[in-house]
Amino acid sequence: MSQLALVASAMSSSTSVKTYDECVANKYPIVHAQILDVNIIHVLMLFRHVETEKNASKSALNDPSKGFIQIFVKTLSGESRAMFVSSQSTVLELKRVIQEKLGYKITQMRLELACKPLEDDKSLTSYGVKQGDNICILFRLLGGLGFYVIKENLLDRKYDRDYTNIKNEGKIYIRGKLTYNKPYGWKRIALNVLGKYGSNNKWLGCVGNSSEEWSVSYHGTKKDVVDSIAINGYLLSKGLRFAYGKGIYSSPKIEVAEEYAAQFVHAGAKYKFVFQNRVNSAGLIKFDNVDYWLTPDEKNIRPYGLCVKKVQ
Repeated sequence: MSQLALVASAMSSSTSVKTYDECVANKYPIVHAQILDVNIIHVLMLFRHVETEKNASKSALNDPSKGFIQIFVKTLSGESRAMFVSSQSTVLELKRVIQEKLGYKITQMRLELACKPLEDDKSLTSYGVKQGDNICILFRLLGGLGFYVIKENLLDRKYDRDYTNIKNEGKIYIRGKLTYNKPYGWKRIALNVLGKYGSNNKWLGCVGNSSEEWSVSYHGTKKDVVDSIAINGYLLSKGLRFAYGKGIYSSPKIEVAEEYAAQFVHAGAKYKFVFQNRVNSAGLIKFDNVDYWLTPDEKNIRPYGLCVKKVQ
């Protein structure tokens, strides 16, 4: 079984993904913007709620000093729609807002500012997008950028671990001064993240008590719970509800994240998967008596592996 093909199937539960070999075999045209890397995975797969008019005051949204700007998006029909976004948002996050408001699929859209194409992983600030700017929505032609492509270098095989038949015997592991709960019962597929966030890789350390080391958490991307999370926060079986908080929710325990695991079919078998992340303790919010963490700043959580297992 091709591991890269398994990863493509897993990620396709959220957005369309094909392997490079599949594209070559089927003679699909590929452009650079379609190549999926860890930076795009960071914003594409991990859930991050972008504030809109519903949860911020109008005065704040119209004040660029608060980080929110009003822009206008135009379609080929000439329709213009006002939208409020953070100036620090990525182009992909803007596409998510457009999808929510207009119903256009992210994979079918491409955005342009003054005839210049905007790349998904770049911020609006990096393109000089400012209050009142007009951004054009164009649609990809059939056979064009309707999917992402993954290559073998997205993965780092030497850090793969198979915990499928390993049970927790009670041994305690520490990462970033917090307990690391290994993904027992799952197969861990490592993403190639070395050097992807700068030259300092100490956030990936395994010392345990290092202040530069980040802790480990898990995050599910099941589609039908994302909207309710955005509105209500996580709803627990215990009957508790977290106060709404902007950011990315994850859990130090994979069995908790499994409740939100996306499912997919590969080679005739059904699987589920969650992301394994490293989380910076800076700004990390841990809820008392429940196994959920909230990371307000998406820069402080980094996916570095996928955990998959067959659904019995």
